[in-house]
Amino acid sequence: MRARSLTKVSSLGFILALTGATAYAQPYAYVSNTLGNTVSVVNLATNAVTANISISAGGLAGLAATPNGSYLYVAEQSQNSVAVVSTATNSVITTIPVGSGPVQVAVTPNGLSAYVVNQNSNNVSVINTATNQVVATIPVGTKPIGIAVGPGSNKIFVSNLNSNNISVISTATNTVTATWTSLAGPTGMAVNPNGKALYVANQFANSVTVCNPSTGHIMSTVTGFTAPNSIAITPNGSQLYVTNGNQGTVSAVNPTTLQVTATMTIGLLPTSVAVAPTGTTAWVTAGYGYSLTAINTATNTIDLTISKVGIFPFGIAF
Repeated sequence: MRARSLTKVSSLGFILALTGATAYAQPYAYVSNTLGNTVSVVNLATNAVTANISISAGGLAGLAATPNGSYLYVAEQSQNSVAVVSTATNSVITTIPVGSGPVQVAVTPNGLSAYVVNQNSNNVSVINTATNQVVATIPVGTKPIGIAVGPGSNKIFVSNLNSNNISVISTATNTVTATWTSLAGPTGMAVNPNGKALYVANQFANSVTVCNPSTGHIMSTVTGFTAPNSIAITPNGSQLYVTNGNQGTVSAVNPTTLQVTATMTIGLLPTSVAVAPTGTTAWVTAGYGYSLTAINTATNTIDLTISKVGIFPFGIAF
């Protein structure tokens, strides 16, 4: 399955990350509500909220699902912990202490590990999903806020907002093997399914940088955004979506030509964009709009908007 998550960084923006490969058509989307202390369950067949999972801790941020869809890992910023949710019962089964200010989570495609970005302690906690114990803590740059799984799943990319760089983590050794520089407030990231490009939102430069995911070499830079904070790409690699945090819009970009082909108005403060596993719909949360909007990826038009998903909807996972 495909899981993506999003993170809030104070008032600076929100980050989306691709955390797995599609294994089946997940019938639900899960939306974390930062101010509501809940995760909303959205039935993708009926486009209706069917349940709200109560999580006692406040400040819910990024979340990610295991590849089999059985569990969610939800960052709890205010409690310095991660809640593990059973999707069978829609309830919290355990809570795991991590670093300070966890804001983003990525689960590896094999389902064995969850990587948690801790923005205040400048490190990444590695959770063994079999035991739900932290097995490693990896120092990264300053104010880490975004995460993505690299091609082949042997790398984890972490964007460091205040260091203006990306830390590359080996999943084999859980150590930083490289640091890629020359970015400007990197936030959201997405890896092209063909494994040949890593797209990085530069919040401070209003641009998206295209990097070689093997070497970190900057291949191109796309401009014309406004405080970009979240990125998602379709499973076939044909459409890239970038949220403009200060505009209330989402830009559609052709990954081949790197041209903006459409701009859609979503609502106040788009906080996350994520493409459903089928690839036909891109879902966008609007924090201050309390809404979830569906974009048709074939036409880049808005199909529908679900109002009042939760209080300040934030991250999305499938």
